[in-house]
Amino acid sequence: MDPRKGAPTTLRVDVNPRPMALLTLALLLASARPASAQGVVVDEGTFELSIRGQPAGTEDFLIRRSNAGPDAQVIATAEVSINGPQGQLELRPALQLLGQTLAVYAYQMKVSGAREEEVFVTAGDGRFLLRMLSTRGEQERELRAAPGMLVLDTGVAHQHFFLSLRLMSGNGPLVAIVPREGRQVEVTLVESSQETIQIAGQAVESERLSLTVDQDSRDIWVDSEGRVLRVSDAASGYSAVRTTLP
Repeated sequence: MDPRKGAPTTLRVDVNPRPMALLTLALLLASARPASAQGVVVDEGTFELSIRGQPAGTEDFLIRRSNAGPDAQVIATAEVSINGPQGQLELRPALQLLGQTLAVYAYQMKVSGAREEEVFVTAGDGRFLLRMLSTRGEQERELRAAPGMLVLDTGVAHQHFFLSLRLMSGNGPLVAIVPREGRQVEVTLVESSQETIQIAGQAVESERLSLTVDQDSRDIWVDSEGRVLRVSDAASGYSAVRTTLP
């Protein structure tokens, strides 16, 4: 089996969630709200979400950076409200990246509403540990790390910013973790082109990146700095469009 596909290995199911996992989430969410003197805003805004053309909710996000070079840290957080096939869900993702290459260090997702669960991803020695807590108990899986690995969670638009930076610098194909689905996918850039799109009633020049995510087609539109303007996923019918220009 291709290790980049990262077929997960289920290690354990435990009905008692670990206090350490909950503590990790609290620490990361706390670090996602630094004082203004501790970092700069890379991007922030709101996406309007739709599924198969029907309004489905919003995503409010913030990407903040502190320091530079090997000491760089980026924290990306969001509050997502989406009404999809699973019902009404509230998602709170928090992603921490470190160093000059912005390597994934830790990720947490809290899901509430029609489904209650928490997902944790932490970097280890050549691997990522994925821990999922729900009313069914606790599951752990190991995912093999690949160079430049990303996080692209289900129903989260702003995380495509980090993907666009890699693709616009000529890197690819890439491997991404999809934490809520407990798997890894290969992301390949098929084509890029310049395209004028409408954002909040304004015409804006963008770069359209046409991708395959495993076997599925996905398009993202970004500005000259890689900031995400629009996301469209053909398989799920999911679409996210910014409400204002960056």
